[in-house]
Amino acid sequence: MMQIEVKEPGTGVLLLLDAKSENYQGKHGMRIRYPKGASFFIIAQSEVWQSADHQHVAPRFLINIGMAIEGRKLAEQLVDQSNN
Repeated sequence: MMQIEVKEPGTGVLLLLDAKSENYQGKHGMRIRYPKGASFFIIAQSEVWQSADHQHVAPRFLINIGMAIEGRKLAEQLVDQSNN
């Protein structure tokens, strides 16, 4: 398990999430867990991260999670320009 820092794209608020490699219904991906315990499962398909357990996750948030998992710089993560 690793901890990742992820910007919430709408507000720019920094979140510290747990990411753990997992197999879910025959798919290999990552279980993302919020500090209070709620979680969702994501997979990379064609180099795009997607929710794979029927939880709605905003596409821009998934992009930021993917960047964090890949070890990219926090400054590269998306934040809506209207909030800067």
